[in-house]
Amino acid sequence: MSAAYRPGPDAGVTVSDDGMSVYVARLPGGPLVVLDGAAALIWAEATTAPATGWVARVAELVGQPEEAIAADVTAFVADLSARELLVPLGADSDARPGA
Repeated sequence: MSAAYRPGPDAGVTVSDDGMSVYVARLPGGPLVVLDGAAALIWAEATTAPATGWVARVAELVGQPEEAIAADVTAFVADLSARELLVPLGADSDARPGA
């Protein structure tokens, strides 16, 4: 079973010891993107197996209904994907929020 996304091919990623911050940049030139709080949770769930249900897991972690956050999660992940910081994996329809 795989995750919904993986870091982009030129992305360097460091996660803080407590998991509450993710530092990601396209190497070698950046810029450095710091993901804190809900953004770090989205990154962690999107890049951790299983791909199925990862948006629901984010919703549960932030205490919101999935339908209340799905559009924002979709936009956030689309932005990271456009910057080639995240790359979608597989053809699982749940791998892309809102699909």
